[in-house]
Amino acid sequence: MRNYSSEFKEAAVVKLCRPGGPSVSALAAELGITTKSLYNWKQRYSSPSSPSQRPQDWPAEKKLKAVFEAEGLKGQELGAYLRTAGLHSHNIEEWRLTMVEASKTKRGRPRKDPELVASQEEVKILKRKLRRMEKALAEQTALVILQKKVDALWGEPKDDEFD
Repeated sequence: MRNYSSEFKEAAVVKLCRPGGPSVSALAAELGITTKSLYNWKQRYSSPSSPSQRPQDWPAEKKLKAVFEAEGLKGQELGAYLRTAGLHSHNIEEWRLTMVEASKTKRGRPRKDPELVASQEEVKILKRKLRRMEKALAEQTALVILQKKVDALWGEPKDDEFD
């Protein structure tokens, strides 16, 4: 097993993590080391804000900073900034549009969909009607039970009484 200097390891990680850099297996073959070693070095020597992190995965604060930094740049200056940040111009444009759209949204309590409001009102009315019908059913059930008890105590009514 060979020992590599920390400078060599860091250089390999930088080469691996730069935008458009080689894959782990390609770099491992080029340097004559195992992919496992490269993965270990990457874990040890890459910082959390390393350029290997995809721009889509950046936190919102970092995206905002990138948009502001790129805003005043033109031509070669913009190209140099994009290369050092590991970005493409479409990333900056997409993030800028997202921020503009977010600034246009109204603050405060969002309005409910009119269909949803109508449905909720209908549900409320139907629940009220259901409670009323359940009460009436319970009352009728109680009357039937009382009638059966009266009939049991005093006997069945004669059929001719109802004619």
